[in-house]
Amino acid sequence: MSSTETVRVPVVLTSAGRDWIRARLERAEARLVRVERDLAAESDTELFAEQRSLTEQVEELTRLLRDAVAPGDVRDDPTIVEIGDRVQVEFPDGSRESFLIVHPVEAGMDEHRTSADAPIAKAVIGRRAGDRVTVAAPAGVYSATIVGRERID
Repeated sequence: MSSTETVRVPVVLTSAGRDWIRARLERAEARLVRVERDLAAESDTELFAEQRSLTEQVEELTRLLRDAVAPGDVRDDPTIVEIGDRVQVEFPDGSRESFLIVHPVEAGMDEHRTSADAPIAKAVIGRRAGDRVTVAAPAGVYSATIVGRERID
């Protein structure tokens, strides 16, 4: 591979994330139809801007759904933490936290999903159960130990 080639990492979406994005896409498409109907009746700068924004959103969500793979479709080492894994970590005080590492686009679905871009996710991705990790978070640096990982659908 030449130095100018890039490797495309597949977008990994859970089945719930895929459904959530489909619903977002449907809402954006419906709103786009209404905006285009309103533009046919009157020329409005704000409507043109909204039309452009909605068109970009529809294209991005469509591309995301088309290119996404399920966590179970990713060939992986079952011992390494990856996107699509539910991970449990333990902190030095003995408390534990469990979270699902997801693509950033589905992180807002609920409080149990953590974006792969989040500091804790970055710290555990590529590591194994039993590994102690250092998390560089905006609030400060802390450590955690990976207790386990589970691949979800």
